Parts: sequence; C-alpha cells; structure tokens
Amino acid sequence: MNRRGVNAFVLLFLIIAIALTAISCGSSSISAPSVGEEFAFCTHPADQDHPAISGDILVWQDERSGNYDIYGYNISKGKEFPICTEENEHGDIIPATSEEFVVWTDARNYGIHDWEVFGYDLATKTEFPICTNPTWQYAPAISGDIVVWGDYRRRDYDIYGYNLATDTEFPICTEPAIQRNPTISEDIVVWVDKRNGNEDIYGYNLTTDIEFPICTDPAHQDDPVISGGIVVWEDYRNGNEDIYAYDLATETEFPICTDPARQRKPAISGDIVVWWDDRNGNYDIYGYNLAADIEFPICTDSAAQWLPAISGDIVVWQDYRNRNWDIYGTKLALEE
Repeated sequence: MNRRGVNAFVLLFLIIAIALTAISCGSSSISAPSVGEEFAFCTHPADQDHPAISGDILVWQDERSGNYDIYGYNISKGKEFPICTEENEHGDIIPATSEEFVVWTDARNYGIHDWEVFGYDLATKTEFPICTNPTWQYAPAISGDIVVWGDYRRRDYDIYGYNLATDTEFPICTEPAIQRNPTISEDIVVWVDKRNGNEDIYGYNLTTDIEFPICTDPAHQDDPVISGGIVVWEDYRNGNEDIYAYDLATETEFPICTDPARQRKPAISGDIVVWWDDRNGNYDIYGYNLAADIEFPICTDSAAQWLPAISGDIVVWQDYRNRNWDIYGTKLALEE
C-alpha cells in the first residue's frame, strides 16, 4: 500500500473511531439515574410507615401518639407537620396524597371494621369527610380532584370514586366479583379484579366511561400502580413475585424485573419504576429507567427497606436501620 493509501486508511479509521465515540457518548446521555445521598425525613422513635409522595408533599402513617396518625413533610421547606391526630384509633390508615389533598381511611366513627374515607386540604389546613357510608371503605388513592377507593357497601368489593371539585360520588366498577386496590393517574383508574376467578388487572377511563382489561394472565397479579400511560404491577406468572408493565398507548405488556428473588410493591413516576427487592437476602429498594431500559439499585443498606414511593426525582421508603420504621429518601439524577 502506498503512502496515499495508508493516509486514506488512517483517516477512515479515525472517522469511524470518532463516530463510534459519538454514538457511545450519545447513548450514555439516557442511562441509569445516579442515586444521590440518602437522607432521613423522619426518625422519631415510634414507627413511621406507608409513605406516599406527590411533588413537595410527603405523607406517612405515624404511631408516635400510640395510635395511627397522619403526618406530612414539605420537602422544599424542610418542614414536618401533623395532618390528622384524631385521638380515636384510625385503623390501618395508609394515606395517599396529591399536591393539594391528602386522603386516608379512618375508623373514628364505627371502629376498625368499618373504615371511612377522609381528606385534608393542604392549602386551608382543614379536614373533611369524603365517604362516610356505614360500611367498609379502604385503600383510597387520589389524582387531581378525583379520589378512588375500595367499597363494601353492596356486601361485595367494588370500586367507587369522588370528585372533590363537584362534591359528587360515583361508582366505577360494581362487577359481581372482588375488585380491590384501586389507583389512579389523571383519568385512568386501575385495580385488581377477580371476575375471571383469579386476580387480574383492569382499568377504567373516566373521560370515555369505558372499562378495559389490562392483564388477564392466569397467574396472580397484584398491587397495580399507574403514571401517565404506563401501568405496573406485581406478577406471579413465573412462580415468584416479579414486576410487569403495560403501555396503554401501544397496548403492549412487558417485563421490568424477573429476577429469581421476590420483587414487590412497585411504584412509578414518569419513566422511573421502583420496588421492594430481596435478591440480596434482605429488603432493598431497586429501580428501573423505562426510557433507558436499565435497572439500578437505590438503597441496599443491610437493614430492611420497604414500601417505596416516588414522585419526580424523589424516592422515599420506610427504613429499619434504626431498629424501628423510619422514613428515608434519596434524589435521582439522570446522567448527562
């Protein structure tokens, strides 16, 4: 090969190398989020558990008074505040929150076998009843002005809703089978449904008034969550608990994590899915970036971490490193 040929070959090699470098750098711009330093939101000596988060508002179930109360934390202000410290036993209240309202189940009027749904306006700092039907209401969720919950008024497990803007209650699904664990994002409600003899995932569009199946695999599905057009749930089709998802826009189902260990209690915000994972022999928090198709650890402290929740770039969970349940969190950042 003459010198001109050698020079041309070298030039071609450099061009290819530069192109491959650019491609490599470009692909790394969407990657696993970097996980920031962990921080404690509440480490009161009593138990704090079942965190929920929306924007700057973090809420949880709190036992510092000797019964279940609701406390909150404003992340931007770095300030904790009580939401409901009603003296009567609240039962297993498990709060949910938007950036304007907090909702929970409450047993103050009829005892722990007859819960009701209450709410709290974060702007006015006022509490109000949402559903006090003298039967069992449970597991409320909220998005915008719409609250949904499981309801036993017909001596069956149904899904009901309430519009806070119009003060209107309405049924969502009263199919004569068990419907439970509802959740909501914008105008889509999803829940666990047993109409086919096993636990499936169904959905309902509040705008079009149309119900639809999401996953009817003959195995057991549980604990659905939704953000935008992505539904995520806990799935037993492989003989243990895995995490699966469904894209409402493309009507496609796909696995997120099928590690042989247990993955449970998923949560989702935008492109990030988080869950509780015991692959390391204890309870840890893991995540998955849907945009980059990458899984990543969030908290693998040797103590137990459980029940993660996420809003935007903040992940929170209940944590046992101090020998009682506390609320911890971290901030995620996409690597550029």
